Amino acid sequence: MIYRVVNEERLPLVKELWDYCFEKQDEPFFQYYFTEYCLKNNMVIGGFDLVGDKERLRTMVHVNPYMLRIRGKEQLVPYLVGVATAPEARGQHAFAPLLSTTFDVLRSEGFTFANLMPIYAGIYLPYEFAYCYYCHRYTMPLAELGREMAKAAGSELVVEREALQKDILAPLYAKYTANYNGVPVRTDFQWQKLLTVHNLEGVQCAVVYRNSEASGYMLYRISDSCFTVLELLTDAYDARNRLLQYAAMHQSSAQKFAWLAPDWDKTYLGFANQEYTGALQPFMMTRCLDARKALNQLDAPADMPEDSVVLLLTDKTIDRNSHLLKLYTAPNKLEVKSTIDAEEVTMDMAAFTQMYMGAFTATELWEAGRVRAATPEKLVLLDKLLPKCRNFINEYF
Repeated sequence: MIYRVVNEERLPLVKELWDYCFEKQDEPFFQYYFTEYCLKNNMVIGGFDLVGDKERLRTMVHVNPYMLRIRGKEQLVPYLVGVATAPEARGQHAFAPLLSTTFDVLRSEGFTFANLMPIYAGIYLPYEFAYCYYCHRYTMPLAELGREMAKAAGSELVVEREALQKDILAPLYAKYTANYNGVPVRTDFQWQKLLTVHNLEGVQCAVVYRNSEASGYMLYRISDSCFTVLELLTDAYDARNRLLQYAAMHQSSAQKFAWLAPDWDKTYLGFANQEYTGALQPFMMTRCLDARKALNQLDAPADMPEDSVVLLLTDKTIDRNSHLLKLYTAPNKLEVKSTIDAEEVTMDMAAFTQMYMGAFTATELWEAGRVRAATPEKLVLLDKLLPKCRNFINEYF
């Protein structure tokens, strides 16, 4: 099998496999994606072979670029979507070389991380993708939400249904995600893409106003008798509750309620019925492609102590990404050097990714058995250098 970046000539083969595995060709998203986006704004990598004199696409991955803010710095991070293998090629181990080729291409283009949303995490865990984004998942009868939100406060809070307008949504998104980590920086192009697809899929928008000033918004869709919140952003609990109260008023058109809230959401604290308090759910995985580059991009805090730690990083898939490094720290300073000193802390690339992305601290990963420490006190230094963050992402393609 030959693995290569797809060109326009081979795009019909990509469409055929997408139609088989995902949306059909007559569906709105398919039409938008392959008319306006695919190969114009992203890259597709595929595995091909020949049947007689006819070329067949056996497996593929779509690489969609996003600008993410990671630990205060913006960088392009590819989002891997549309991972698919033709049924006649399944069970033939086509995925491993596809992923290896993808890693090679992405590293050659200077990418440090890659994201994906797994259907089944077990496919990606052997390749050291790791969950770095989590959600708090709520599912309940809509009538139950109505009972829980009956005391939503603030007569000064008014909810209005608005058109999907970047001018309303973009400033609120920028404001409420300013201190989040791993968050997409939505450019004009990204907003256009997002709102175009939302319009195609019947997504609606509700904005909560406090004394005539927008205080937050909720993007939602009603289908299959379920009111699904796609995005709810505000920094005020009463504004959030008012939007949820608005959702509960749709019992004539929906019976169920679903919301993937940020993992730190505490709406459930006031719920009378513990059955509906929800649960933590893994959401999106990340993988570091170049650990040394990631560390060189890192800024040390102003109160970082003068110290050092020898870090052994192992990578089962990308040989060049295994390192024995000595990190020298000082206030506002981090120096990364190769070393032959004995390792003090050891971790694989999955654990390193989670630590760097702020999903978990080094100490938490050590407590979970994901990190080894010959010198456990060095974990405190890593915790200081790479503290835990509030990670947020809400992009689906």
